[in-house]
This record gives sequence, C-alpha cells and structure tokens, in this order.
Amino acid sequence: MPLAGKNKTAHADSINRSGWRLRLPDQPPVLEDSRLLEYRHPSERWLLVLALALIAMLVIGGLLRRDKDILFAGVAIYLSMLVTSIQAKTYYRLQGAEVTPTQFPAIYKIVEELRQRFRAPVTRVFVLRKVRFQADAFGLAPPYAIVLPHVLIDSLDLDELRYVLGQALGHICFGHTRIAVLMGGEEASLPAILSWVAWVRDLIFAGYWRAELLSGDRAGILACEGVAKAIRAQLKISVGTNQVAGIRGEDLIEQAFKVSHGLTRLQAILIRWRSPTPPLIPRLEAMVEWAGLPPSTQL
Repeated sequence: MPLAGKNKTAHADSINRSGWRLRLPDQPPVLEDSRLLEYRHPSERWLLVLALALIAMLVIGGLLRRDKDILFAGVAIYLSMLVTSIQAKTYYRLQGAEVTPTQFPAIYKIVEELRQRFRAPVTRVFVLRKVRFQADAFGLAPPYAIVLPHVLIDSLDLDELRYVLGQALGHICFGHTRIAVLMGGEEASLPAILSWVAWVRDLIFAGYWRAELLSGDRAGILACEGVAKAIRAQLKISVGTNQVAGIRGEDLIEQAFKVSHGLTRLQAILIRWRSPTPPLIPRLEAMVEWAGLPPSTQL
C-alpha cells in the first residue's frame, strides 16, 4: 500500500489531495537512541502545566468558598485514587505471566534490547488476558511494570510488538508513569456516584494525555528504527490484523482531507478535544509529519 509516489522524497515534498496537504518534514529527525528524551512531543509539557493550573484554580476556588466538607471529600477521593494507582503494579504481578528468558523468550529478548538502547530502568513485563489494544506501563520507581495484553501478541508479529514495547518503555523513560500515579492513575476506579470526579479530571488532562501518547508513538518509531513498521502496527491495532491488507494509503489520505474541512472539521476538533486518545487518522498524520516517509514505503 504505497503512501507516496516513487519520485518524491519525504525530505522536501508533501502529499497533496484536493488542496489538502500532509506536511512531510524538510529534515526528518535522525533516529538515535541516545536522543530519545529530545523526541518528546513539544506540546506535552505546556499542556501538563495548563492542566495543573486548572486543578490549582479549582482547589483555590474551594478554599475561597471555605467549604471544608467539599475539600475533605476531594482529598479523600484523591487519596483513594492514588492508593489504587500505586497498587496497580502489584495487582498485575499477581494476575499475569511474567516475560522471562524461559517464558516468552522472544519477547524478553526485544524488551532487554530496547531497555539497553533506551537506557531504561529495570522493567518487568507481564502477559495478561485483556481485551485492550494497548500495552500499559506502571510505576513510580524501578522495577517498573508493563502489561502486555494477549490480544496484542495474537495480532502483531515480533517486529510490530517492538513498536508497542517501544511505546511503553518510552512512557517510562519520559516519566509518564510517575505522573500517572500522582494523578491517581488514568483508569480511576470510583463508585458511580463519584464518577464525575474522574470525568472532570479526565477532561482537564485529555490534551496532556494525547500529547503523552504522541510522545510514546515517537519512542515506538525509534524502537522500529523507522515509521513504516510503526504505521503498520498502529493500523493493525486500530483496524484489525486481517483487515490491513484491504487498506489503501490513497484512501486514508483522502479520508484525512475530508475530516479537515467544513463542519466535519469542527466536529473532529470537538471529538479530539475531549478524547484522551488521538483518533487513528490524526495519529497517523502526526507520526508521518514527525518522522517523514520513505517514498517507496509499502504497508
């Protein structure tokens, strides 16, 4: 599935459809393992600062109202979320099968290779029966933990798993897991009557979480040493393993054009604004616009 013409280069040209342009970088980043931390998405830090500022304003507003009951309830809920988040690593150690030299040895080899390349701290990986197409990383301090759902192992080959494991190790190296714990975990478990608390928090931090995932995607591209395998893995995760053969790059580009114009564009912006996960099309755009795309790339 070609994504660019054979006579174009990712360094100088752009992909155009009906007046819409997919911006390819003039100079794609040099993919060097030692520069991983430089590849953090540029909006990640300021979005985190903005989210924390909004939280601070809510707290200050509560203090000014002098409503101690609400403040005490908020602190109690936060501490409950924090304890649950800290326990997550231990929970998955009890639930999953650990990746070791003798258990899932091929995956273990990839993890250790990437950990050495990224200079990542000690990390333990656990395979778990879980219908979630994302590897989750946890921890405040070593050893960190990565949960690898069985559906990813069933859906991806080893080269594509490298992308997923690179994402997870990238989150650890970027410090995302520590921030997640301090925020009470991204998957807060609260009684239904208090679910609005997690909803407000998720809305405030949605932009940061999207940027965080884009940073992880860049780590995954680095793990694959190129964007082609990363895109293929992301398409399998988002669309389906057996469906990838039916996907055409030309149609994806046309689809990206259609959601970037008119009323659909406004709707797309609103959807992205409240979602903590970038939708597939903008996510692929971000990957290509950062890493470039070899002209003869086939997916």
